Amino acid sequence: MNNTIFYLIGDSNIGRAAVAREVAARTDARIIDSQDIYAPIFNLVEHKAPAEIPDGVWAQVDAVREAILTTIETMSPAQWSFVFTHAGLNIPADVGVYRRVRATALRRKARFQPVRLLHGATKHALLAFDEADALDLDISATTPAEAAERIVAAGS
Repeated sequence: MNNTIFYLIGDSNIGRAAVAREVAARTDARIIDSQDIYAPIFNLVEHKAPAEIPDGVWAQVDAVREAILTTIETMSPAQWSFVFTHAGLNIPADVGVYRRVRATALRRKARFQPVRLLHGATKHALLAFDEADALDLDISATTPAEAAERIVAAGS
């Protein structure tokens, strides 16, 4: 599958990364895990919990994300696909991230496949996608491989 951006959201610790690895294995996509974006900055400031992260850090995280998205738009081969993982909460900052990732897909003329990974009752309200073909996938009774099969099929 060429030139597709899969955007996987869901609560932390439900297996987003495992599902992303399975999608990547089936599509030869590159994975952009949310930790790839946060860790370079979070590792540079003292904190024991996310709530302790200084407010100014988020602008730096946004700069890392912007560099990644700009590189995908302007330098990555057009046939490459990507799998993004993100908490994707129903908060303005996360809605903005979703819209920016979707804009990257549009500029690349890529297929955009948003997926909400659910696991029973969620701890936080996830953002709602605008796309009619967005996939809501309850992964509480499925393996990452089975989830990936459904996601890849939806993105075809």
